[in-house]
Formats: sequence, structure tokens, C-alpha cells
Amino acid sequence: MENIQELREIVNPVFNTAKACVQLDAISGDAESQQLLAILGIDELERDSARKPVPPELAEQVKKLFPVYTIYTESRFQIVNRLIEAYPGRTVVDLPCGYTARGIKMSRQGRTYYGYDLPAVIDVIGPAAAQVYGEDNRIHYASVDATNYDSLEEPIKNESGELLITTEGLLMYFTQSELEEVFSNIHRLLQKHGGSWILVDRAYFTHDLDIASAIFDNDQQMVALYANITKQAAGSTADVKFHDNVIFKGEEEEIRAFIREMGFDIREIPMDSYLPDQLGGFKSVPQAEAGVRKVFGDMYFWELTAREGSEEVPAEKAEPEDLPFAVDSEFKDGTLFVRIQGRMDTITAPELLKKFQETSGKADRIEMDVKKMSYVSSAGLRVLLIMYKSLQDKSRFKMTGISEGVREILETAGFDQFFV
Repeated sequence: MENIQELREIVNPVFNTAKACVQLDAISGDAESQQLLAILGIDELERDSARKPVPPELAEQVKKLFPVYTIYTESRFQIVNRLIEAYPGRTVVDLPCGYTARGIKMSRQGRTYYGYDLPAVIDVIGPAAAQVYGEDNRIHYASVDATNYDSLEEPIKNESGELLITTEGLLMYFTQSELEEVFSNIHRLLQKHGGSWILVDRAYFTHDLDIASAIFDNDQQMVALYANITKQAAGSTADVKFHDNVIFKGEEEEIRAFIREMGFDIREIPMDSYLPDQLGGFKSVPQAEAGVRKVFGDMYFWELTAREGSEEVPAEKAEPEDLPFAVDSEFKDGTLFVRIQGRMDTITAPELLKKFQETSGKADRIEMDVKKMSYVSSAGLRVLLIMYKSLQDKSRFKMTGISEGVREILETAGFDQFFV
């Protein structure tokens, strides 16, 4: 049976993308990333390993795309760091923090920093980063689920200063219903603490192929290869459906309307103002630098603030009322009986997976009572799907007591065909 860390990785494998990011930052020449990578012991600093994980049959093709991944990752890391420096009085909430060296950099600047991420990441990055920056009571790492407000608020509840919340490599993983939960939660944080929220991902998504085109001097065959490989790599790495929400699927006005409806005002900040004069990624493709910088001239951060006078904008309330998470199970005569209460998300779903794995694959029927389950995230859905697929006769998987709110999540995610 897997240990708790392995269970967490199964429940939410998107943490794998964080490994590639710190590798690329280190190869680009960032000193703190190099220190951190040595402690993490992920992989040696080689071009063959410093890439987004992909199926073996795609590995050779991905090597050709290395300059895109390097510049893409390094630029995002560095320009967000420089933007943070422009808000010297703010408490930084980095969501997700990944394995990057941002916390180390903030420590050396004397900033108050909170690195938020999945438990599988935090259990590794916290101790590793502390080996670099030493004792510093202003640097904190916390396991959170972005759809769970209490997990976001608890670590910063005693902070009195305004927040600077950054989301980098986050929003593309959410379904629409999860996205609304996240926007509602961050709105609540800003109403309580003040400050603003910086969004990066939309700009990179919109100009992704423009960056690749500039690097490959408009070689459309290489750009098409990049688009195809990236799509396949994303699916194989994270095992989730990317960009399945309004931020990535909507038109510009539709996105802005959604943000306003969630209670935010929007300010655009030019990205090229924060792009460093030198990037290590340009060393391998110096001829591409001018073209890439021109693309960044059309890219903008979105800074969101809770609109003055706006009321709290709660996400759709699920029934029944939230209760502390608990999962009880009984395995008898080949049937696994399960009762769940509370929110089943990234933090809690490993408990259900553990209960299932304790049957050692001997269950030929699964009956789940979820009348007290108030919410299920994509991580929870992944566990349910693992359990469902384990049965030879899929009709022997039963869920009873599904609330209206949970049913809506299942339908939105397309899981109603399995569980309802």
C-alpha cells in the first residue's frame, strides 16, 4: 500500500509540473533555484530531464522545444518576482508556490511570504527551502485547497497588512464550478485583509504560440509541434482537463464580465515593464530575443481588487451544510460500504483512497452514502473514478444521497454518467 505522500500524488498529480519549473529556473542561471534543486535532489541539471514530463515516445521531439519551455518558465518566474518587489509593504501569498525559490528570494528581501500549495508539494519544499534561508519567522509554507476558504485563511489569519496574492500556473486546472469557488474565496480574503490579486496565466495562454513563433522565427512546423506536444504533455502529466473554464475558453468581454460579477475591479499592468534585461534562456537562442520581447509588449498582468462597496460574493452553496470531513468504511463479503461527510478535496481525498486501497482490490461492489458530503473537487472526483474503474461490473458502483450541489458538480464535470 502506498504511503501518505504517494496517496497525495495519486489524488492530485499536477504537482509533477512544479518539478520541471524549478529545473528550468536552475538551468537558466537562477542561483537560489540551483541551491534549492541540489537539496531537493529531483534530477541533475540536464537538458534531457529539465522539461515537462511527457510519454517516452515524445521525449526526443520535446528536446527540440527546450528553448520555449526555458524562456516561458524563466520569464514567468522572474517577472512575477519583480512585480512583487514593486509592492514592498504587502504580505505575499504565492498560490501555488510549487518548488520554486521565490520564498528564498523573499526571505533575503525581508518580506513576509506565504507559500501555498498541495500537501505533496509543501511537505517537500518547506524543509528544503529552510535549509537555504535558515531560521526566518516571516517565511511560511502551508497546505491548502484553493476551493476551500478556511484552508486559505487559517495561515494568514493574524496578518494585519495588505495582501499581494499571486496565482501562477493555477487557474487552468479548475472546472468552471471550482473556478467560481476560487474567485469567491480570494474575494473574501481581500475584503478581510485588503490588497490585490495578480493573475498571470491568461496572458501566457493567449500569447503562448506567439512566444513559440518568435523563438522559432515563424517556423510554423515547429510551432505546430510545440502546440501538439504541449497539449499531450499536459494531459499525461496532470491527468486533468486543462483550460476548461471561462478564463481560458471565454472571449475577452465574457471574461471581464465574469470577473466583475465576482466582485472585482480590473487593472492591466504591462508585463514587459517587469521583464529582466537579461534572461538565461536567451543564451541558446540569442536571435529570438528581440521577437520575444516584442510579444511581451502585448502581454499584461491583471490586477484584481475587491470592488469598493461590493458585498461578499459567495459561490453556489452546496447542501448539506459543511461538516468536518470524515470517511467511515466497512468491507464485508466483497462489498465496500463507505460513508462520507464534509468536503472531499485535495487535502481530504487521500483518506478515501486509503480506505479503498485497504481492500487490496478485493471489492467487487462499492456502495457510497454521500448525503452528508457537501462538496467534491476534481481531486475527489479522481478518487471516485479510480474506485469506479476498479470494478469489472461498473453497475455495482452505487452512490446514494447525492445533494443538489454535488450533483451539479458531477454534471458539470461530466461524471454524472458514471455516478448518478
